[in-house]
Amino acid sequence: MAKAEYSFNVPSLEAVETAIAPIEKIGTNKIRLTCAFDDTTEEYRNGKFTVPTDIDTSGTVTLRAYVLAKTAVASKNVALTFGHSAMNDSEASDAANYTDEDADDQSIDATQGDYSEIAWTETVSNLAWAANDIVRFRISRFAATTTNLAGDMYWDTFTIEIPLV
Repeated sequence: MAKAEYSFNVPSLEAVETAIAPIEKIGTNKIRLTCAFDDTTEEYRNGKFTVPTDIDTSGTVTLRAYVLAKTAVASKNVALTFGHSAMNDSEASDAANYTDEDADDQSIDATQGDYSEIAWTETVSNLAWAANDIVRFRISRFAATTTNLAGDMYWDTFTIEIPLV
């Protein structure tokens, strides 16, 4: 099955919300930048992309987050949100609020510095995306309802996989 894949380095996403996830430098051998998302205050990073012309409107979009615990702790669930708003030619650019697609209470590796991949899906029809739409989005972390990861969660990469015909 063909797909278009958009991958975003989270620190390169815009910081335009009131509460933003700050950039932090991590690593000793592979030094890199990441964003630290708080465990109690929902913080955001924003981006945009264009929906491919050949989108399969009967398919399913996969969202992937690559995250890691800032410090080693026993509690290890996180909850993530992908908020999106699509617009096209002759549509108001600031008319709609974001529609949220949540990944509730996802277990991550509680070992400091170990990556965890979190994936969740939604159908194109439920997202209401059409060919050539510009999709503005924001990603965030909110408190998990059970065993919420204490402290910051580093969010390194965010990927959107869109099905094509």
